[in-house]
Order: sequence, then C-alpha cells, then structure tokens
Amino acid sequence: MRIMLTTVAAALLLAACGSSEPVTGGDGRGNAEARLRCELPAGSDAFAAREPEQLDLDPQAVSQAMLYATTTNALSIRIYRYGCLAGTGPLDALTGSVPNNVWSTTKGVVSVLTGRAVQMGLLKLDDPIGKYLPEADAAHAAITVRELLTQSSGLRFSWGGDLTGLAAPDTVRYTLALPFIAERGEEFSYGQTTVTLMAKVVERAVGEDLQDFAQRELFDPIGIARDDWFWLRDRAGNTHGYAFLFIASQNLGRIGSLMLNGGQWRGRQLIDAGYVAEAGRSSPANGFYGFLLWSNQADSGYPVELLSQVNKVEHPLVVSAPRDMYMFVGFLDQIVFVIPSLDMVVVRTGLPGNYELDLQTVTSAHPGRWMHEFFRILMRGVRDQAIADPGPYDGYNTAAPLDLQYFVDPIGIAGALALGPLAPQGCNLLGCDGGISYEGLVQSLQDATCTLLKVCP
Repeated sequence: MRIMLTTVAAALLLAACGSSEPVTGGDGRGNAEARLRCELPAGSDAFAAREPEQLDLDPQAVSQAMLYATTTNALSIRIYRYGCLAGTGPLDALTGSVPNNVWSTTKGVVSVLTGRAVQMGLLKLDDPIGKYLPEADAAHAAITVRELLTQSSGLRFSWGGDLTGLAAPDTVRYTLALPFIAERGEEFSYGQTTVTLMAKVVERAVGEDLQDFAQRELFDPIGIARDDWFWLRDRAGNTHGYAFLFIASQNLGRIGSLMLNGGQWRGRQLIDAGYVAEAGRSSPANGFYGFLLWSNQADSGYPVELLSQVNKVEHPLVVSAPRDMYMFVGFLDQIVFVIPSLDMVVVRTGLPGNYELDLQTVTSAHPGRWMHEFFRILMRGVRDQAIADPGPYDGYNTAAPLDLQYFVDPIGIAGALALGPLAPQGCNLLGCDGGISYEGLVQSLQDATCTLLKVCP
C-alpha cells in the first residue's frame, strides 16, 4: 500500500508540474538525484517557469545576479536551466518580447543556419566556397566554409572598409574583391562582410533565400513566428550576415536552448550534433573563437580587434565562468551564453555593461568587469556543483595599440563604395551590371514594417 501511495503521489506531482518530467542526472549536467526537467516548448508556447531551488540554484544568488545585470544596463536578462525558465529581470515584462538589433549575435545565427544546412546534407565544412559561388575567382573560390566560420579566410579587413560597406551596392561582390593579407586558415581576423559571404554560401547551398530558409528550417520548428523578427539586407538584397538581425531576447533563449540540447528540439535533430559540439570549441587561429561563436575553452586568445590585431589575452575569456561556456556576442552586450556542463542558458540584451573608460570593454570587444562579476555571483548559486570563486575583477588585459589604418582605410572605403581599385568588376556607386541597386532596401523596409507595425504585404 505504501508503494502504491508513493507512486500515486509522484504521478500527482508530475502532473502538477505541467510540461516537466523526471530526469536522472549523472551525465555531467548535474547531480545523480532525480529532478524535474522541463520539456522544450511546443510551437509558440512559453518556456515552463520553475523556482530556482527546483533547478539546483540558490534563489538569492539568482536574484542578485539579475539585479546586478539590470544595474549594469541590461534591459533584458533571462536565465534557463534544465530546459526551464529560472528567472527574468525586472524589466523583462516590458522588454523581453521586443525585437532589437542584436548586432554580432547575428553572426552566431548564421553559424546555426550553416549547421542546419550541414544536417540536411546540403553543405560540408571543408567545401571550397567556389562550389556555391561560381562567380568567385580562383583564389577566393578556394576559401573553405570552415575558414569563413572561424574568421581565418586571410582576406583584408578594416572597420573603415567593412562598415562603409553598408552603402555598398553589393557586399558579396565587394568581399569577393578583397585582397588576401594572410595565408588562409592561419590568422584570425574579425571580419564583417566575410560573414555576409558565409550567409550567401548557405543561401546558394540550400537553393532559396536565406531568410525563407531560416524561417522554415530553424525558426518555425523552435516556435519563432515570421513577424517576430526582421533582418536587414544590403542594396542588392543580400542578407547582412554580421549584424542587423532584430529579434527579441525571449526568442534568443530558444536559439540558445537549441544549441544547448545538441541541436535537437523536441526529438527532432535540427542541427548536426557534431557541428554543435565543434562550433563552441576553440579553433586553431584563435583559442577564443569557434564557428562564429566565442569560446571560453582556451587559456589565451584574441578578443575582437577593435583597435588593432595584436591584442592577445593570456587568460580565459571569462575567468569566472565554466570553461565549456560559449557565446553569441553582439555589440553593446547583446549576448547568449550557453553552458553545457550546467545545462544552462543565459540571455542578456541592452546597453553596455561596463563603465570603465576603455573602448574595448564598453563595446563588448572584451568581457570586462560586468561579465566577470555577473558570473561570479551566479556561480555561487549553483548547488549541485562546486565552482571555485576566482575573486573580484582586477582588470583584464585590454591594452592595445591604436592602428589608425584599421579605421582610416581610403582604399577599402573606396572599394566598398565601388569607387576605387578594390571595386567589384562591373559595379559602381549606383549598382552593378548597369543597374541601380535598391531592391534590398525596399525589402528591409517591408520586413521591418511587418514586424514592428504588423502591417504586412
């Protein structure tokens, strides 16, 4: 009779917990005791919310971490564990569903879409991009998918040229006209339009517009509606790969949770599991970088080259966080943190979290104080694993010499505007092949209007 009552009580407890199910740990993601784990949401349903203590987290530490994030300019902060929502920041009721530019976190989404194409057998990591871009010359055609993902294509990069590329008639053609300044696969260079080139490779590999592919093969399966996001294009209609995806933090939580679960969503393998494992690991050219994602695995590496390309850091990227953590990182601290060993995802969007007068840390080019202290607070609250306290932030190495050529690059700027020696063949300031490029601007305006005003064609 006692066994029967215990069984009935367990069934009632499970039913009361909605979409949760008992799971036994012991797999490196927690202790060996039975616990409740939330099933990932079906369709557009919200994540099941659980109290932190149900998720082996100290509620006070979670509350303190979210308060710290908010006081350091986070407009949204969301913590997930075991597939459940453990907590949100005080502003999330207003901000969590609002699409905003996630800047270079967009690069990580391009990586996820690449993984989807790999899973579908339409793309291979060591394919030369010339297989998909027959218009590329022999040297550029030899660049591999892997080299674009690890930012080791060897192509020339300067902020002056790439950011001027916003006005370029065709950023794909511009990138295919860039000269090589390093051997392919050997040096890390944090390019921008090279990621637009990667997006174009995926588009050609799958045989349809990148954004249509993204909706059907990624966003629909994980519950993100088409009018929940928009993604800007260049004048020729190419989707910008390096930034300008406007999406809400609650939907970033879905993308992070997909990656945390090895590319699987409710039993469906969307992203190749091997790809997911490799995407967040160190790559040969930069210990801090995987496949358009930042990695905490290495003891040293290169952050974003904001001022120059010689600022090597001799410690883990985020000292206070687990070493298996990897990140989608965007300008002004739009970030998705994925921590497999803790079965945890953290999403943070808003304004810069650092306040020191250091251009690198203020722009997210280096983690700085807020990231160190946030994870130091949150890790104190993990109850099922012992995580050492690294002590307070004492200043990461962020010093780098300013290289003006990195910004003031007349040749690159002229090339981006199709005015100089690096101009793509057949293009000028107005457009390419004798036409005027504007279709992408019109499409971007329509998409933004549909998402923000719900006025859709």
